[in-house]
Amino acid sequence: MKRGIKRFAFIAIASVFVIAAFSLWFTSWLSPNRPLIYGATFSTVYADYLGIDWRETYLESMDDLGIAAWRIPVYWSEIEWETGVYDWEALDWMMNEAKARDVGVTLAIGLKVPRWPECFLPAWSEDFSQEVFDEHALAFLEEVVERYKDHSALVRWQVENEPFFPFGDCPSVSPQRLTREFALVRSQDPDHPIQTTTSGEQSLWILSTSHADVLGVSVYREVYTPVIGSFVFPHTPLIYALQRVLAEPFVDKVIVSELQAEPWFDGGLYEQEVTIETLYASFPEEDLRANVAFAKNIGVDEVYFWGVEWWMYLKDQGDARLWDAARDTIGESL
Repeated sequence: MKRGIKRFAFIAIASVFVIAAFSLWFTSWLSPNRPLIYGATFSTVYADYLGIDWRETYLESMDDLGIAAWRIPVYWSEIEWETGVYDWEALDWMMNEAKARDVGVTLAIGLKVPRWPECFLPAWSEDFSQEVFDEHALAFLEEVVERYKDHSALVRWQVENEPFFPFGDCPSVSPQRLTREFALVRSQDPDHPIQTTTSGEQSLWILSTSHADVLGVSVYREVYTPVIGSFVFPHTPLIYALQRVLAEPFVDKVIVSELQAEPWFDGGLYEQEVTIETLYASFPEEDLRANVAFAKNIGVDEVYFWGVEWWMYLKDQGDARLWDAARDTIGESL
């Protein structure tokens, strides 16, 4: 009897050690300890909304924070003011300043690009039929690709932003038009990879891998919905890591294209009527560090912050805690 108990105890203890060892190995395989590149999405439109100097913010993000890569939305309404007339000054300046600092740029192009309302359509296109509208949209893509395909700061293109995720004030993106957009970009510029993006929490990543060389996913821990208010996603890093492992055979790499690094408000900033301290408390540096640690456990090697303009807004208001925390976090990876 005692011999049987001892044998059972030995098997149980050995099993625990085997399971623990396997779990450590499996977790390491899912989320390898890769060196991280920290980039950020940068939106001139959002900077203007916050009332900050977008040029100063852009330069300080590289020179002070150490941002090593950009994802820059190309806003159709901001560039093609009237049909066939283009204003490239701001985008040229950003590309050239990135080049001067050896910072790579992903240009996000298409109808749906980062920052609310997601689609930035020129007013002169409002009364077009769908067929005419699509031709003008493709013509604009062609102009952008032709202008920047040989720019040394360009790392990759992003065609549309989470095209099939129902978010934003946007016309629907048809699979047919998306296919045409990918084909156009690839035929004009076969030398640069193409990225697409999807929701990290609310999609099956593998379904977004067709056509793309790089898959970017968003990582949001806390969001706001009109129905239930503030909501924290229950997902663990392991869920994201499993999604990554499933998607990676179909693309060259998977990255975190949006890591939440600012609060998600009910309504806009200027509807809040609260103090800067309260605004900071809605997303303090502890949340930033926690989200970075979360992203590291997904096992990617590129992470793009969502909120660099917000950090500068708080800094301009006299609260540099998020800005300083971001600098320290980025510095730890160098």
